[in-house]
Amino acid sequence: MSIISSFIKLSSQDKMVAIESLFWVMEVRFMLWLFPFSFVQKRVQKIASYFSRSDMKVPMNRIRFMIHMASRYVPRATCLVQALAGYILFSKYGYHTLIKIGVSNEDGVFEAHAWLEYGENVVLGESEKDYKTILDIDGGS
Repeated sequence: MSIISSFIKLSSQDKMVAIESLFWVMEVRFMLWLFPFSFVQKRVQKIASYFSRSDMKVPMNRIRFMIHMASRYVPRATCLVQALAGYILFSKYGYHTLIKIGVSNEDGVFEAHAWLEYGENVVLGESEKDYKTILDIDGGS
């Protein structure tokens, strides 16, 4: 089934979240290409705080799914891009999330990872590896 026919079959709410997800993944990817992380971080927090909380309640798993799908169509939509875009969308739909950035040095291989937490649960960017958190980004609710 093509992407267009799959999109057409979505509910109107899912279509809106899919388009928003694609927009924010592209926007964050574009910002990270052009600006330093510190600028992008502040910008994302400001964008998330501007959104008036939507009256429409979208389940967290639908937002997560749409971000994953959008990321398939944006070059280099890394875990960081997804976490920042997810932060904006989860904020819009009334979920107070926390961006975590961590590092791992297993077997002498250095890796970094970004994920999103809601409460004590990882809602975007799950990983089987154990990352040591080096940065928490919290914009308040």
